[in-house]
Amino acid sequence: MANEFQSKVHDGALHITLGLPRLDASASASLKKQLAFDLDPSVMRAEVDMRDIQFIDSSGIGVLLSIYRKLPDAGADVTLLNVQPGVLAVLELLRLHRIFKVE
Repeated sequence: MANEFQSKVHDGALHITLGLPRLDASASASLKKQLAFDLDPSVMRAEVDMRDIQFIDSSGIGVLLSIYRKLPDAGADVTLLNVQPGVLAVLELLRLHRIFKVE
């Protein structure tokens, strides 16, 4: 499961690329662990490239929400990029498209 996701901080933004087809319980634990190192006070916004994610479950939703909650500014931007239709349907069903910017 190495290199399934990459993250880097640049100019106050955390950029995350998820290179796996499912954001579920098996992937969420290791992603949360990695993000604990990357989400420091210098991070003011986040972008998550979800182009490969075809499936998301409650654990994956929890990861996205933890990114949002850990940003220092409650109104900070979390942008989800390249969201696949099935994943977008889940986000809309849960009304999370009102919290996250979806592009």
